[in-house]
Amino acid sequence: MGLSSIGDLWNEWNIRGFVILSLSLQTFLILFAPLRKKTTNHLLHFLLWLSYLMADWVAAFGIGLVSHSQGNSPTRSAEVDRALQALWASFLLLHLGGPDTITAFSLEDNSLWRRHLLNFIFQVIAAIYVFVQIFPSNKLLIIPTILVFLAGFIKSAERTLALYFSSLSRLRERMDPSRQSNIDQLEEFVYGLENERNKYSDGKEAYLAEHILVKYAYGFFHISKVFLADLIFKQRQRRISGIFFHQVSAVDALRVISIELQFMYEMLHTKALTIRSKWSYIFRFISFTNVVVAFFMFNHLKKHLLRKLDVKITYSLLFGGIVLDVIALFMLISSDWAIARIFWWEPRSSQPNSVFHKLKSAISTTDHLRKPRFTPCEVEPNASVAYEMLDTPLIFRRWSESISACNILSLSLKESPRKIYKRGRGWGIIALSKISSYSLKIVDFILLVEEAIAKACARDEKIQKISNTRFVSKNPFVKELWVFIFDELKYKFKGLNDIEEVKEMFEARGDLFLKRRLEGIDCHNLLRYITKLNYDDSIIMCHIATEIWYNKEKEVRDNKREFSKILSDYMLYLLLNQSNVMSAVAGVAQTTLGGMLQELEALSENRAINLETLCMKLFENANSGSIIYFAKEMEKLEERKWEVISGVWVEMLSYAAVHVKGEAHVRVLSKGGELLTFVWLLMVHFGCFYKPEWGIYFRNRAEILAESFDSPE
Repeated sequence: MGLSSIGDLWNEWNIRGFVILSLSLQTFLILFAPLRKKTTNHLLHFLLWLSYLMADWVAAFGIGLVSHSQGNSPTRSAEVDRALQALWASFLLLHLGGPDTITAFSLEDNSLWRRHLLNFIFQVIAAIYVFVQIFPSNKLLIIPTILVFLAGFIKSAERTLALYFSSLSRLRERMDPSRQSNIDQLEEFVYGLENERNKYSDGKEAYLAEHILVKYAYGFFHISKVFLADLIFKQRQRRISGIFFHQVSAVDALRVISIELQFMYEMLHTKALTIRSKWSYIFRFISFTNVVVAFFMFNHLKKHLLRKLDVKITYSLLFGGIVLDVIALFMLISSDWAIARIFWWEPRSSQPNSVFHKLKSAISTTDHLRKPRFTPCEVEPNASVAYEMLDTPLIFRRWSESISACNILSLSLKESPRKIYKRGRGWGIIALSKISSYSLKIVDFILLVEEAIAKACARDEKIQKISNTRFVSKNPFVKELWVFIFDELKYKFKGLNDIEEVKEMFEARGDLFLKRRLEGIDCHNLLRYITKLNYDDSIIMCHIATEIWYNKEKEVRDNKREFSKILSDYMLYLLLNQSNVMSAVAGVAQTTLGGMLQELEALSENRAINLETLCMKLFENANSGSIIYFAKEMEKLEERKWEVISGVWVEMLSYAAVHVKGEAHVRVLSKGGELLTFVWLLMVHFGCFYKPEWGIYFRNRAEILAESFDSPE
C-alpha cells in the first residue's frame, strides 16, 4: 500500500473513525468507571486511565478535524456530507462533557478546572465555526444540529462545574464546621437509635437495614468531610458521632464507613455535586429531550443524498446518546445519594398508602442486593480454623473488600507472601478469578520487562521499587479481623473526653497497650524497643518478629496469631508500596528496608532455602544489639505473645491512620480503598483527633473563658 493509498484511507475515515471511537470510549467509561473503587485490578485501572485521557483528546481532535475539513467543494453531495459532519461535531461536544461516573481520574484533575474551561470555550467556538461555514448554503440538518449542540453545551458546562466544585480548594471554602444544616436531624436519628439497644446482642453482626445505614452515613458524611480540609468536628458533632459508633455493631460500623467513603469518592471523582439540584434536573431534561427530538427528526429526514455508512454512524450516535442518558438516569435514581435523600427528608405525615411510603417500601426490597455478603473461608495451613470473609458481588461492592500483603522475608526470597485464605467458588467467581489471574500475568510481564530495562541502566532504586510491586499478594477482608480492630479501638476510646487523654491515644503506637492492658506481664524490655525506635523501624522490627513466630508456631490455632500476621504484612505493604500515603510517618523506611533486604539476600544465598529455614536462621543469629532480638524478647511472653503483638499492631495501625492527612486517605479510594482509611474514619468518629490548636473543641468554651477570666494576672 502506497503513501497515496494511506492518505486516501485517512481522508475517508479520519472523522468517521474518531466519532466511532469517541462513542466507544464514552460507553466504556460510563459502564466501567464505577468499578474503580470496587477493585484493585491493575489492568482495569490502566484501561480506565487510558480511556479517560483519550476521551477528551479524541473529542477535541475530532471537532478540529471537522472544522478543518470544511472546504469549498461546489458539489451538492459534498455539502450534505459537511452538514452531517457538523451534526457529528455537536455530538463530539456532547462527548466532551463526559459521563457522570468519572470527571476526574485523580484529585489533581479537579484543580485543573480552568484548563478544562478554556478547552470547552475553544471547542464551542470551533463547533460554531463549522455551523457558520455550512448552514448558510445547506439547511438540511440545521435543527437537529442545533438541538444536539445545546445538549453538548449543557453537558460540557456541567462537567466544568463538577471539576470546579470538587476541587479541594473550593471544598475547603465551602466547608464551614460551625454551619451544619443537617446536624439537628442527625442528632434526632441517633437518639432514636439509642432507644433500640435491645436489638443488639454480641455486637458483631449486621442488624440494621441497608437503607437505614445509608441515611446515617449521609449525615455523618456531611460532618466528617471537614477533615479533608484539615478542619474538625464541633463538640456537639463529636458527641453525636461517638454515641452512634459506640452503640452499633462492628459490622454495621464497617457498612456505614464504607458508604461514607463512597460518598467522598463520588464527591471528588464524579458529577455528584452538580447533578442533584433542581436546576441540574431541568437542564438534564432539556439535554435529553433535545437528543430524542433530534433522533426523530433525523429518522423522518430524506436520506437519499447521504451515504448508508454515514447514516448508520449517525443513528449510532443518536441512539447511543439516548441510551447513555437512560443509563445515567438509572444510576442517578438508584444511587446512595437518592436513597439517602428520600429517607433523610421523610415527611412526618407520610401515610401508609401514600406514594412516598410505597417508594420507601420498594427501596427496602432491594436492601438484600446492596448489603455486603459474607462467605466462609479456611485458613492455611490450619484448615480447622475458619473465618467469614467479605464476598459481595463486584457490581454491588463499595470498595475492593481486600487487604494487601507484602513480606520482607518472602521478598528476599523473590516470592509473594502466601495467600492465607481459600475462597469458595460461587456463581460468577470462576470467570472473575480467571480474568484477574490473566490480568496479573500481563502486569507481571510488563514489570519484568521494566525491571530488565532498569537493570540494564543500573537503576538500583528503580529495581527495588518494581520488585516491591511484583511481590504483593491480595487476601479477602475477614470479618473477624474488623471485629477485633473495632473492639480494641472501642475499648480504648470509651468515655474519652479529656484533651490530654486524646493526645495520649493519638500518639500511641504500641506503648500504651503495653502499659495499660497487660496485667501481670513485665513489658519493660518490650517498651524499650517500641519507644526508642522510630515508627518505621518499629514496624520493621515487629514485622520480622511476627513472621519468625508465625512460622515457628505453625500448629497454634489462635485468632490473634492470624490477625497479627495479616496486620504485619499489611503494614509492611503500606511502607513499601503506599509511600505517598504513609509519607507523614514512613521516615526513611525505604532506605532501611533496602539495606535489610541486602543482608537477608546474603543470608539466603542458597536459593533452595525456604521461609521457615530463614526464620530459624534469623532467630538463632539474633544478638542483643539487633532489632531482630525483639523476637527473642517475645519468647518470654509464652502463650500470651499473640495477645501482646496483636494489640501492638492495632495501635501501630491506628497511629498511622490518624497521622496521615485526610487528603492522602481519599486518594486511595479510587484504587479500591485501604483498611487504613477505614480505621482513620472510625477513629474520627470515636473522637480521636488532635492538634494543639484543636483543644478548645474538647471542652466547653464557657468553661475555658471562665478559667481565663478567673486566673490571676
